[in-house]
Amino acid sequence: MQKRLFLTLILTALLFSVEAQEASLPTQPSPLKIGYTNVEYILGFLPETKKIESEYASFEKQLKNQLEAKIEEFQQKGQTFQQGYEAMTEAVRKQKQLELQQLQKNLEQLHLDAQEKLANKHTSLLKPLYEKIQSKIEEVAKENGYIYVFNAKTGSIPVLLYASEEHNISEQVLKKLGVSPDKGKKK
Repeated sequence: MQKRLFLTLILTALLFSVEAQEASLPTQPSPLKIGYTNVEYILGFLPETKKIESEYASFEKQLKNQLEAKIEEFQQKGQTFQQGYEAMTEAVRKQKQLELQQLQKNLEQLHLDAQEKLANKHTSLLKPLYEKIQSKIEEVAKENGYIYVFNAKTGSIPVLLYASEEHNISEQVLKKLGVSPDKGKKK
């Protein structure tokens, strides 16, 4: 009987000491909360996107028309050169060939400049929207305790290879932007 009482006292003392040690341990930090969104998906719902696409298409058409006019000029001069080749003196031929070569270089440079202008225009048109979306992502993240938020895709390349749908904050960001994703499909 005394052995039993002694064992009970020892077990009780051990239990109290374990509980005291657990209480003195620092609390576990809250779990790391990570969310994700798809910025391109959000862009598809914003009304400003259609206006930007239209403005970009208009600018692209303007550059394309300029380029086509220069191509036509080059082709006409090339055709004129070929037609009058036999009647030209050697000095005139060389001069016309140099002019055509310079025109071709100018055409190539115009093409490169047009591509650069298009890229810059695209960036300048979308920058305000990306900034607007970014601010709303930050608001949603802070309100919901997300430590990190990733973009699900960058172009056709996924940045996030797997994520549970419960951490997708795209719909919350759309609501912050005043857009209802429930009203039909992406624009």
